[in-house]
Amino acid sequence: MKLIQIIVLIMLMAVQISCSVFYSTERRNIDLGKENYNRSLSYELIGWDEELDRRRVTYILSALEKSGKFASVRHYDQTRADLHLQIILESSPKFKFFLGESTEPVSYLAERNQNRFLIYLTNRFLAISTFFVIPDIDRDDDHLLFRLRKNGNIQKEYRYPIESYQVFGWVSLLFMWVDDRNEWNSILSEKVSEFLGDAKNDL
Repeated sequence: MKLIQIIVLIMLMAVQISCSVFYSTERRNIDLGKENYNRSLSYELIGWDEELDRRRVTYILSALEKSGKFASVRHYDQTRADLHLQIILESSPKFKFFLGESTEPVSYLAERNQNRFLIYLTNRFLAISTFFVIPDIDRDDDHLLFRLRKNGNIQKEYRYPIESYQVFGWVSLLFMWVDDRNEWNSILSEKVSEFLGDAKNDL
């Protein structure tokens, strides 16, 4: 009996580790040219609460600094900066894997998006009942919102989808070599380029 429990535990741990991530939103390459806005920019982070999110936001900040478009990029210095940028992560409902806890009550998630929740439960049941031969698929349809403020007033908002899928299970092992787990630096850098290109008349 103990041997079976150990085997099941090892299988669950292996499945949890074997996760592939696939980014599903269109990627655009924006040519920003050599124009320099020569303005100081302060930024504020909203919604980047989880450890993975905090790691990813560093890619956004790095892309802003490396763009060379601003005289300086500082954290939350509205009083002295020419422009203030709120970088907001709009998170979709998260249905945590096995051992995690949802950041919101399960009943609230079910009421807000009933169809998606039913699909999630069906997929989770099939995944567990087949020992993850049928993979468990979690969809993150998050959005990245850049809210530009000038003189304390909202100038404009720019919203970009960053939808991705996490695939847990034995099948994901076959696709880990082509997944986007290590692509988030370039993906989020592209979103910053999109924002700078779209907002050039407001900067």
